[in-house]
Amino acid sequence: MQFKIIAAQDLDRNQRHQIAELCFSAFDEDPWSQYAFMQKAIHVVGILNNQIVSHALWTDRVFTINGSSDVKTAYVEYVTTGYTMRGKGIASQLLKYLVETLTHLEYGLAALQPEDEAFYEKLGWTVWKGNLFIKQNTCSYLTDEYEIMLYPLNIQMKDQLSNSSEEDTICADWREGELW
Repeated sequence: MQFKIIAAQDLDRNQRHQIAELCFSAFDEDPWSQYAFMQKAIHVVGILNNQIVSHALWTDRVFTINGSSDVKTAYVEYVTTGYTMRGKGIASQLLKYLVETLTHLEYGLAALQPEDEAFYEKLGWTVWKGNLFIKQNTCSYLTDEYEIMLYPLNIQMKDQLSNSSEEDTICADWREGELW
C-alpha cells in the first residue's frame, strides 16, 4: 500500500475518475460535482496495484475557538475505501498518514463530520462537546443540529481540547454546501 498527497489541480484524469467512482459508490456524489471550494482540496489516496483503493480529502478552514483563538484547521471529507477492500484497516492507515502529514504541515486541528463515530474514536478523534457557530458576513448562527469530531495536531490543542466543555464554542466561516 502506497499513500500519496495530491492537490486537486495536480490529479490526472485517471486519478480524478478513480476518486469520483470511489466517492460516488460511498456517498452518491463525487467531490467535484457540487462545490467550487473542492477545486482547491488536497487529496490523500491509498494506492494498491496502481489503483486508488482508499481516499480522503481536506480543505483549509479557520476555526475560532471561544471567540479568541484562530486555529488553522484541515476539514476532512470524503473518507472512503473501495467496497472489496473494506475491513482490512486501509482507511485507518490512510487517516494515520493524513494526521502525520497535517502535523508536519503545522495544522492545529483536523475536523470532520463523522459517518461512523466509533471508527474515528478508535483512531483518537473526539466529539466536540461545545456549540458550533457559522459566521456569515457580520452575523453568527448557532448550528446545534451538527456534530463534528476533532483531532488535535499539537500539544497546545491537545491541552485546550482536553479541558473543553459544553460551554465552549467553535465558529467557522460560512461555505457553500454542507456547513460542517
